[in-house]
Amino acid sequence: MKKVTFLMIIALLFALTFTGFAATTPGPIGIVIPSADHGWLAAVSYFAKQKVDQLGLKQGNGYKLVTSANVNEQANQIEEMIALKCSVIVLLPHNNEVSVAADKIIKNNIKLVLFDRKVSGDYTAYIAGNNAGLGVASAEYIGKKLGGKGTVAVMNTPSVGSVSTERVQGFKQTVAQKYPALKLIDVTSNGFSMEDGLKMATDMLVAYPKLDAVFSIDDEPSVGILQAIKDANRKDIKIISGGGGTQTYFKTMGGNTGLDLFTATYSPSMIKNAVQAAYDLIHGKAVPKNTIIEPTIVNKDNYTKFLDKGSPY
Repeated sequence: MKKVTFLMIIALLFALTFTGFAATTPGPIGIVIPSADHGWLAAVSYFAKQKVDQLGLKQGNGYKLVTSANVNEQANQIEEMIALKCSVIVLLPHNNEVSVAADKIIKNNIKLVLFDRKVSGDYTAYIAGNNAGLGVASAEYIGKKLGGKGTVAVMNTPSVGSVSTERVQGFKQTVAQKYPALKLIDVTSNGFSMEDGLKMATDMLVAYPKLDAVFSIDDEPSVGILQAIKDANRKDIKIISGGGGTQTYFKTMGGNTGLDLFTATYSPSMIKNAVQAAYDLIHGKAVPKNTIIEPTIVNKDNYTKFLDKGSPY
């Protein structure tokens, strides 16, 4: 009888220990991002997967990554992540319309790490690049290279909303403060594709027979701008900027173009910081509420350090 009682006590203690362990085992990290409709978003998914592999997390119990084509699909995915009992959700929102769904994350006591864009309501951490800073860094580079004099075409892309507004404002404000002798000419692109840049630049080169530099706010159209300049055999333009960090544009920097090609990074690899923040939160580490990652200037002198054969962007 004593032996049976002793065995029952041991079994009970084991069960309680196992139950306690199960209760404290963290849920997976949910990673919720838009589908890849262009290279930058494709690379966000690529770098997120790269980071979870580096952390030793496995698909399923370690993390779950999903993509969505629109706001409604993303809102449904957030509901699924809540039902999955994720410990932390890393969210790149389509736009502010997903705020209601995102608010449910916090209300269910799940930590929320926002990447690149904010939503209305509370969050645990926010990690993004500096769009205005990209414009500032580009203005500093172009202003110094031109000696504060010359004519610069400034690319505007209204279709991308605040991204264009912030980058252009950062550029123009810096020029006004530090290089007031620079003449700025506004040009408009329909989007961020290479084809958009080619079309914009083709029209621009016809309209303006003398330019010294082009402030492009994204790398992919910069590739199209470079092609248009080559096709027109223009020798007056000395500098083309970019924004982001695409491999295609990096590779042009090593070519014999006769131009000073550079970019200010707004890299999709920043998603790694967001995934790391989620991992740290699970393990009880403090994470800043807001983290803004400043741009790095990449040109012919350092572009090889940024080459990544596997990157889709």
